[in-house]
Amino acid sequence: MAETLFHCDDILWTRFAALCKARDETPGAVLREIVRLEVKRHDSRKARSDEVIDERLLARLRLLVAEALSVSESWGQLQRALQDRGLTFVPSGGGLLLVDTATGGHLAKSSQVGPPYLDLVRRFGAGFPGHPRPGLAVQALTRP
Repeated sequence: MAETLFHCDDILWTRFAALCKARDETPGAVLREIVRLEVKRHDSRKARSDEVIDERLLARLRLLVAEALSVSESWGQLQRALQDRGLTFVPSGGGLLLVDTATGGHLAKSSQVGPPYLDLVRRFGAGFPGHPRPGLAVQALTRP
């Protein structure tokens, strides 16, 4: 196990030690957890950046989404038009993912193949049905 020393402002360290004591944890345990989480965050970010979408596939998906949008005036119409093309949008985090209906595989974020989620909310005047973060739609519709 590696032991590493680092310099920290005395006042800051005293406050940190007091917080740890209040949580009944040692400063070492808290620091180890912080280091573990940071390494995990870095690995997760690297894995996401390593995923490269084939540009030809992305171009094709953009065309299919644009075609579906051109005939849609509501979320329901958009979903039906996408389904006619073997695709569907599903909620994900603060936006939408485009999914292959045959395989269930995630293809791209909505913002990679067309307008971002909040632009679609403004276009259709409502949030995506069943979206886990309805507050995003409310904000998009109330801000100029």
